[in-house]
Amino acid sequence: MADSDTDAIRAVRRGDTDRYAELVDRYQGPALRLAFGLLGNYEDARDVSQEAFVSAYQSLGRFRGAAKFSTWLYRIIVNKCHDALRVRLRQPSVAAGVGEPDPGTNGHGWFVVDAEDPAAGPRDGLANRELADALQQAIGELSMNQRTAFMLHHLQGYALAEAAEMMGCRTGTVKSHLFRAVEHLRHRLAPRMGTGGTSWTS
Repeated sequence: MADSDTDAIRAVRRGDTDRYAELVDRYQGPALRLAFGLLGNYEDARDVSQEAFVSAYQSLGRFRGAAKFSTWLYRIIVNKCHDALRVRLRQPSVAAGVGEPDPGTNGHGWFVVDAEDPAAGPRDGLANRELADALQQAIGELSMNQRTAFMLHHLQGYALAEAAEMMGCRTGTVKSHLFRAVEHLRHRLAPRMGTGGTSWTS
């Protein structure tokens, strides 16, 4: 855990609750991006990330520092995203929206996917954007656990052990989710990628 995180947490425990704002400022951007990537809806992601910070604050006295604060916070976010999706799936009126980007976004920005090439011409740029849109749609078709593992490891760059800690499971389980996720994405994107496939490894 970073020294600055440790200092802020110790100060909050001593009663200087204003220091918690340092942790919120430091992690609210990554927290929102993670929730947005898992839920595909900005309003839901904002609510979940805010709830996660409140839950983390309320539980700070039980935080022992065995993991980084960010890892602990992101596990709370992952759990809350899973809960939010379960609630959404029990509501027929909105169930059709699961896995779909917000209206008006045209799919762009739903997941943190960057297929742009600054040196590409207009035709290549369009092809890259179409590939990014196809990837976003394919990610939305994954199960929640597969999507979470893929988001954490391949799109946000966390090591397998960190992703496992955030998901509350074994590293081998994360590998299994990643294998299934990558196989699904390869199958869905193969027509666009040609025979070379993708560069992901599970």
